[in-house]
Amino acid sequence: MSRTRQLISMAAVLCLAAGPAAISAAASDAPDAPHLVAADGPHVVAADGAERAIDAIDPGGRGDGVMALYTPDFGPSTRTNAWGAEAVLEPSGGGGQFLVTGVCTVWGQQDGQCGGPGDNAIPEGGYVLSASPGGDDPRTFIRDHVAVGDVVTVDLPIEREVVTTLDVTDPTAATNPDGVDPSTGECFPGCRGAEQLVRYTPESGASTGTNQFGYEVTVIDGRVVQRGGSDNAIPAGGYVLSGHGTRGNWLATHAEVGARVEIDGPQLRIIVDAGSYVFGAQLAIDRAEESLGVAREACLAVDTAAAEHELSDADDALAAALDAVDTGDQQGAVDLAGQALASADRAWYATRASRPLETRGIWVRPQEENADAIRGALDEIADAGFTTVYLETFYQGYTIFPSATAEKYGVTPQRPQFADFDPLAVWVDEAHARDLELHAWVHSFFVGSEATGGPGPILDVYPEWAGVERRHVGAGEPRPSTAEAGYYFVDPAIPGARSYLHDVFGEIVDGYDVDGLHLDYIRYPISLPLESSFSYSDHSRAQFDAEFGVDPLELDLDSDGWEDWTAWRQRQVTSFVTETHARVRAAERDVVLSAAVFPDRFDAEQRKAQNWAGWSEQGIIDVLAGMSFGGSPRQTAVDTETMLEATSASTLIVTGTYAPYSSLPPETMIEQIEAARSAGAHGVALFAYNQLTIRQAAAAAQASFRDRSSSAGRNPVDAATVGVADLAERVSGVHARCITGSSERALRARLNEVIDSLSQPDGDGTGLRRAEAGLRRLADWAPERTGAAPLSHQLREELGRAADVVAYARLRR
Repeated sequence: MSRTRQLISMAAVLCLAAGPAAISAAASDAPDAPHLVAADGPHVVAADGAERAIDAIDPGGRGDGVMALYTPDFGPSTRTNAWGAEAVLEPSGGGGQFLVTGVCTVWGQQDGQCGGPGDNAIPEGGYVLSASPGGDDPRTFIRDHVAVGDVVTVDLPIEREVVTTLDVTDPTAATNPDGVDPSTGECFPGCRGAEQLVRYTPESGASTGTNQFGYEVTVIDGRVVQRGGSDNAIPAGGYVLSGHGTRGNWLATHAEVGARVEIDGPQLRIIVDAGSYVFGAQLAIDRAEESLGVAREACLAVDTAAAEHELSDADDALAAALDAVDTGDQQGAVDLAGQALASADRAWYATRASRPLETRGIWVRPQEENADAIRGALDEIADAGFTTVYLETFYQGYTIFPSATAEKYGVTPQRPQFADFDPLAVWVDEAHARDLELHAWVHSFFVGSEATGGPGPILDVYPEWAGVERRHVGAGEPRPSTAEAGYYFVDPAIPGARSYLHDVFGEIVDGYDVDGLHLDYIRYPISLPLESSFSYSDHSRAQFDAEFGVDPLELDLDSDGWEDWTAWRQRQVTSFVTETHARVRAAERDVVLSAAVFPDRFDAEQRKAQNWAGWSEQGIIDVLAGMSFGGSPRQTAVDTETMLEATSASTLIVTGTYAPYSSLPPETMIEQIEAARSAGAHGVALFAYNQLTIRQAAAAAQASFRDRSSSAGRNPVDAATVGVADLAERVSGVHARCITGSSERALRARLNEVIDSLSQPDGDGTGLRRAEAGLRRLADWAPERTGAAPLSHQLREELGRAADVVAYARLRR
């Protein structure tokens, strides 16, 4: 046992757990409402002496009436809306003091270095103070007490204790009426209601069942051992705390890993001190050591040397942190524990597998307005290990490039921010210079938003193309969706709208050397419940009536003709995909057609008329990116499996995960990537670059995306060849010790036979069929030749993925 283990296992952490006596004494008469006790919690002090509590730090969603503090760990900007107030704070002399360099509020203030009352850039080493409407309206604190040139103090105390009230434990429809959806009479996910803080014990089952709209922490033996995600597993000896809205923000702000948690009836108390950070660092070290041990035992291809080096540094830093505690240096202990945690995280990343054959995509909304900025963004993307950029090229009705098609139709020819510049041309050229694929990400039927100017440039000129919600029939002008608040759609059935979109998409494919066309919003707006359903335009009603003899406006969910109406709308979307597929195939070069879709088939087919399984069956889509919104790796795996079960061999599955957008911890992001791989995905894509934090990018580069990979979409044969060759090299190298007897030589020989088959001229597909069959046989045979379960799983996964890619290549030809 190392010195660190001995110290931790003895009295050191037990003494730390007691916390300051003053805190314990002052907390005895704490009221039930959320508040800070004794030691002040996070707060800001204005230059005029006014003080305001900080309600949330780096919240994924700010919530109503919240004063939030955004740090550089959150990402490049706050991603908040335009209805708040924000102050940009730059470091000024230490001691928690910051110079105010920008103040913007919804009341029209726009002073200094800020772009508006929301979504301001977070300065390096600084913060953005951000307030939302509601409650006591903390926006007024920024408006009335913070000005450019002021020096404010941000106090983030090491020792703090906070108390709040739990709404319910192990909620059910009977015990938690607020967790029941009034429109259905059934529980919301996890039976957790809006703005609720819930405790889930093993009595609730294996996991919380919650959706991604909240925040969770796992508690074992009175300590927080895990943060983030949704639908988390409930430990046998502990529980999960789950908060929605501002209650989730409260958890995210106060429940550090290692924090002590005490529950007395409905009262929940969280205590953070230096010992909390030491405990959290120890957990990270233990995790990395366990992962390194598994990798060694199973002969996995990981960066063992880096892991050992980082673990040594982590042990040294943690021992020094404990010494600092002994001398009463609380800040020193926290700083050293932070160093230990960072080293332990890097050690864990080094023990994770990196695959040579997979798509590693990232969605990007371009904000860069010159070539140098685009090069900088692509450098970051390449350095993080991505292979594929899905660049938002047509959105909210605008193209980012100067469009001759739009001009011909009388539509605004380019998004105004890019006037006199063609960013798409630069993105394509610079992506290819870095060996990245560039796919044009296009919004299909979603063409405008109230938040960015209303119906948008297309419906401004052609209002008759608008999709019409049932409740808005007869309105006489475009109206936004109710269920997707503020979003305007064109009707997928209207010929003029379809022709315009096809012409724009054709202009992209013909005019730019893009590697693919990526369809988004290739669906109707959310169309359940009944009054929210689309689209009841005059054209759609007349066409359906002509085919089925009934006006769809006369149908309801129980009508005999409702299934016909649903299927008819699905056909409008599917026929558009069919036509787009034909247009892409007519291009002079190979272009991949992909689409972002909803994995849940009921949600996709019944609520959005998106029959992606049918597209795969018909062979009209190359790649499907299933949007897995959940925060847990388990949900990522479920969504991946759902997609794979419903698609044919002619379609590859890339699982879309939302760790950057949802502000999930880097380790959760890595676990989601690994869950998608293990479930059989042919790649992953992260949403989105604009929210990717520095820590998340570093984690990807050091863990899942550490080694170079080949994306299978455009050049599947080449990608499969590279992947199989890499595996053959590892079989005779790092994997050899764990492969029994003469099996290592036999496996290497068979892999070389596959490579030979892939390299032969193959006009009739014989070589590809031979290679696929060989890989399928090896996927069954090879895992049985190793006694190490992790290596067996990896071999089966890699060989199966390679076989899928070869099958895709054969069918695509």
